[in-house]
Amino acid sequence: MAMLLAACSERPQPAAREFPDPDSAGATLLASRCGTCHVAPLPSAHVAAGWITVLNRMQMRMRSRGYPVLAEEEQRVLLEYLQAHAATAVKK
Repeated sequence: MAMLLAACSERPQPAAREFPDPDSAGATLLASRCGTCHVAPLPSAHVAAGWITVLNRMQMRMRSRGYPVLAEEEQRVLLEYLQAHAATAVKK
């Protein structure tokens, strides 16, 4: 477990300033929590409705790998942020 956490923490994490509305709580959460083990995606990577599925899937992965999951309030803030800055159409 410690090795997994160490491996994840060595990956470069994007700063909140790289995302829309960089001073928001949502951008901070995206950079700090979603960038732990992979490059955090831009909110425009999915349409608003798609972010619910992505967030739920990531919560399940975090739980299954022993990482702390987002608290309910963190989930709400992050989802609102992602949906507010989501793509307006499905990318082809």
